[in-house]
Amino acid sequence: MQPFFGGEERTESEIKLVGVPLISVERTDWMWKAFLPEGSDRNHSVVNVFGPNAVDISGVKFPATLLFVGGFDPLQDWQKRYHEGLKKSGKEVHMVEYPNVFHGFYCLPESPEFSLLIGEVKSFVQKQSSLT
Repeated sequence: MQPFFGGEERTESEIKLVGVPLISVERTDWMWKAFLPEGSDRNHSVVNVFGPNAVDISGVKFPATLLFVGGFDPLQDWQKRYHEGLKKSGKEVHMVEYPNVFHGFYCLPESPEFSLLIGEVKSFVQKQSSLT
């Protein structure tokens, strides 16, 4: 729903969104270092999926994808690149942007955007179900 990608390049959102809840460049750097194979960098194909080490997925069967981008998510530029990469690969992808949310906002049901997200997911699933 809210992709967690990165790369060696620092994006505008990573640079400007400092001090937002949950995600920081320091935290994501630590996660990549902890979980990627030793010697890998953030351009590893599982982190930077449409970056320099990307695998061509244009011929791969891929489900329709729904993704959410938050205006206070330092990863938003990577999420938007993912959206563009899927489109360029011929995949069906739908992106919804909420300007006032951070990464993981859907874990807080009291957030006004939570109910909006539930409605978007419901509509998406219903649409996909009607196509089968």
